Amino acid sequence: MASISSLGVGSGLDLQALVDGLIAGEQQRKFTGLNRREAIANERISAFGLLKSSVSLFNDSLLSLGNVSTFQGRNAASSDADSFSVSAAGNAATGSYSVEVVATGQAQRLTGGSFVDVTNTAIASADTAIGGGTLTIQQGGQPSFAVTINSATSSLNEIVAAINSAEGNTGVEASIINADSGPVLVINANDVGTDNQVTISVDDVDTNNTDAQGLSQLSFDPSDIPGSNLTQANAALDAQITVNGQTVTSNSGNVFSDVISNVSITALAETTSAGTVTITKDIDQATSAVSDFVDSFNALTTSVKDLGRAGNEDGATGGILVGNSVLRSLSGQLRSVIFNVIDETQPEGLRTLSDIGINIDREGRLALDSSKLASLLETNFDDVARLLAADGNAIAQNQQLQSLTYGTVNSEVGQGDLTISVGDTSFTVAISAGQANNTLQGVRDSINAAGDNAGVTASIILVDDGLGGTNAQLILTADEVGDESAIAITVVDSDGDNEDLFGLSRLASVNLTENVASTLDAPSGIVLRLQDVVAGFLGGGGEVGIIDSRTQGLTRDIDRIDDERLVEQNRLNAFQDRLTRQFAGLDLLVANLTASGDFLLSQLSSISQISNSRNSGNRN
Repeated sequence: MASISSLGVGSGLDLQALVDGLIAGEQQRKFTGLNRREAIANERISAFGLLKSSVSLFNDSLLSLGNVSTFQGRNAASSDADSFSVSAAGNAATGSYSVEVVATGQAQRLTGGSFVDVTNTAIASADTAIGGGTLTIQQGGQPSFAVTINSATSSLNEIVAAINSAEGNTGVEASIINADSGPVLVINANDVGTDNQVTISVDDVDTNNTDAQGLSQLSFDPSDIPGSNLTQANAALDAQITVNGQTVTSNSGNVFSDVISNVSITALAETTSAGTVTITKDIDQATSAVSDFVDSFNALTTSVKDLGRAGNEDGATGGILVGNSVLRSLSGQLRSVIFNVIDETQPEGLRTLSDIGINIDREGRLALDSSKLASLLETNFDDVARLLAADGNAIAQNQQLQSLTYGTVNSEVGQGDLTISVGDTSFTVAISAGQANNTLQGVRDSINAAGDNAGVTASIILVDDGLGGTNAQLILTADEVGDESAIAITVVDSDGDNEDLFGLSRLASVNLTENVASTLDAPSGIVLRLQDVVAGFLGGGGEVGIIDSRTQGLTRDIDRIDDERLVEQNRLNAFQDRLTRQFAGLDLLVANLTASGDFLLSQLSSISQISNSRNSGNRN
């Protein structure tokens, strides 16, 4: 706003201060409302930012709770951790297995000493050349790799470096021991088992590939150890274990990853008695995810409450978003889902969050009954997981069937044939009187040992008989998930009735209980429904969420306020210019009137002096 610095000079009045005061008053009157509206809009933008952050944190907790893998964790325990360790993937079937370590594998080690140089003179240094050629090294049935040795660079040190850096090296490591008797070459297989057994053939530049001179000093043939030039210090030995009485040999290491589907057993030391591998569901992981969900929901509830809090007579200020419909909508929709009842596939008593120990109080906060949740996860793990994390799609599972109870694992099961189908493939196990397989344990072992087993694993569990003792049950679990691996058992019972509750027919499908279905159809769980609510407020996938929409609206309001402020500023500038011109005219008018007045006073003064002179003369 421009000003005329000489304003008031003519009149002697402080007209500039008067103009500035009028403009300041008008500016305050016009801009105070705009500034207040802008401040409120900025506060609400900040409040919506806080709300979005709280909703996002809540959504993060839903990602874990809604992930089916959270409920597919497995705990794998070894009763003899010094002898064998165990790990399990998320889709491993639960159960217990008897394990013995018959032998741990051993890695092969070859050594060589008393080397001679190209003149057939014993070498004293690993830097002395011994002769060139090509080494072809093969481990078991793995692809061989070649190492070319130049005669000029054929010292033991250079040969070691060439072997270790060779392209295609399948797991052979060479080194030098500088002993008192001279350098000793050591060649180790990195892994145990006969599949890593080393054979070294030589194409010697001296054309003799088997003598004890030149590069052929490194030849080794495990099928002709006496005729080899290197010495076998340790032979390659295979690891061997028994699982549920069945012997399993590994010729490629101490890890057995294909004996029990999705379970890995590592042999560490030989056992003197059978131990147990136990696969259970990881309840702690699921409990932690539920606890995080409850904490995040309560944090969001607190944030919503603070932002929408009404002021009171005690002086407490209201929340920035008090009365805002977004808060009411968010709270209402979340509470609606919290109270959802899912009964399509859920058993009675496991259809709401409150059924699993998650309750909501009058303040809208959740409280977790950890003991109730833990108990249900122990007894109804899959039902709890489905209530929370079902994604609305069919879930492929490892089908699991359970037999009726038997007195002990050695109870006789009858005679006849068990034909077990896994999908479209089947195999038959004959059960005969007087044979080892005419017991519940024998049936288990026969199924697992069947050469044409189509993909089913049998195990035995012990259950409480209610009288302080235990009974035994046979568990059959499909190795693969889905309907394509569904299990069915037909029986040809020696008593002529293939479906009654006597003899071998007790193991027919009609008499088995399905613990886990091969495919589970489930509606959306509570978590997915909560995620749908949250998505509406957060947006995503090209869609603008409700919170961002409100923020964008407030930003547009601020832009409009800036436009209004500019208009008002231009109006004030014009108003100031008009006032300045008007007061400048007034200043000029007053200055002219003052000048005229001064002139008249001067003339009157002159007339008065003349009159006084004349009067003085007449008296004389």
